[in-house]
Amino acid sequence: MSIHITIDGDRAVISPRGAIDQDTRPGLYTAADSLPASVTSVTWDLREVFFMDSAGLHLLEDQHRTARRSGGSLTLTGPQPQPLHLLRLAARMYPAGPWRPLLAGLPPADAA
Repeated sequence: MSIHITIDGDRAVISPRGAIDQDTRPGLYTAADSLPASVTSVTWDLREVFFMDSAGLHLLEDQHRTARRSGGSLTLTGPQPQPLHLLRLAARMYPAGPWRPLLAGLPPADAA
């Protein structure tokens, strides 16, 4: 797992590369926690994440909660088929979770 972070003013993009699972989740939390307090908008760029399990769901749920609590925003971009399928499944199974807002900017399932 490698993690690239780009910061531009109050916006940050976190771009992990590899799998998001129980082994890589701590490093991703560390990356997110390292962002300056001035960052209010975080995008997780998942273009290079080929696998994500429930650890990734917990990570994104926690990050969404943190962003909302601080008045910021969290968005996703570019998820590969497997992580996107998992996110859509989570949205169907747990509609009260943050999944629908996180999926809002992504193509609908029938467009994939």
